[in-house]
Amino acid sequence: KGGLTLRRPPPQTALAQLLSIAPASSTCASAPFPDECRTAAQAGPALITSMAANSIYAPPELAALLALIAFESGDFKYARNHYPGRPGQGTRNMQMPNFNLAYALSLDKVKDAATKIAAGRAADALSDAEKDQILDLVAGDEFGWGSAAWFYNTECKADVHTAVQAGGRTGWEAYLGCVGVSSSAERDAYWERATAAFGL
Repeated sequence: KGGLTLRRPPPQTALAQLLSIAPASSTCASAPFPDECRTAAQAGPALITSMAANSIYAPPELAALLALIAFESGDFKYARNHYPGRPGQGTRNMQMPNFNLAYALSLDKVKDAATKIAAGRAADALSDAEKDQILDLVAGDEFGWGSAAWFYNTECKADVHTAVQAGGRTGWEAYLGCVGVSSSAERDAYWERATAAFGL
């Protein structure tokens, strides 16, 4: 009685976590491509669904994937590569065309359309227009948010999963290595905010 009881702060809501990871995602008011931009409030349900559908629950994994998505999509403002504007590159983790083709072929709703466009060819044999047609199949809200989780489960080997699940910078860099990108101060800042958001 009369004393102070120190309590840990309550866990952040999913929306608060996303806003802390991607601070510019509270609004789409100044988005260069308004039709591609989604706020954290809009992105949240789709991200939660995609992570659960791919059995990604470990906080270090969630932090790594969400950091990558937030960075690559410019705080959820882009679903396509506009700078420099590489044909066929997009979704929320800015997948290259070869992965977008593989992703499209894995999805029951669009695999027939993807098969017809590709006609048995690899992505690098497609025209720029065909690469963009494949991207059109997977860049929207239904599938665009799930590509990072799909990539992690299909393209990153078991040792990468083990490293990411263990947490820490080693895991983050193992994930970046699987994705094929390098650590940078700007990219790492997203991961640092994400680890803080999950209390890691």
